[in-house]
Amino acid sequence: MNARILTCMIAVIVAVAVSGGCMEKSGVEVADVEQVRGYADPVTENILVAMNEGDYAIYSEDFDQTMKNAMTEAVFDETNTVIRSKIGDYVSKEFWKAESKDQYTIVYYRAKFTDEPADVTVRVVFQEINGEMKVSGLWLDSPELRKP
Repeated sequence: MNARILTCMIAVIVAVAVSGGCMEKSGVEVADVEQVRGYADPVTENILVAMNEGDYAIYSEDFDQTMKNAMTEAVFDETNTVIRSKIGDYVSKEFWKAESKDQYTIVYYRAKFTDEPADVTVRVVFQEINGEMKVSGLWLDSPELRKP
């Protein structure tokens, strides 16, 4: 049952991202990585720490409205339980790269979790909305997460 919920949530988030156009093709490297990291690093850290704490308010505070609609508190609770049962708690992250695609900036991290020996790839998609950088997509990927 939990795997089915996780699969459905991933499908919803992917559908939201595809409809937004951020997955059509590979992006190009951003010109100012330090500027991107200035907003992306703290937002991503807040999201990952909020997952550890089960704190939906902090987890979703930088989401755009489409992400908030797709990742409600109930869905977060169910999805977060499945993710943490597979890879454990978030420990740390390391910036990997950032790309630009249309109006989106996609930022990648290699993260460590307590129960995942391999790196967990964290991909966060940002979009500027009313002068603020908002999260429009979020993915975690690792060998343990791919297991049924």
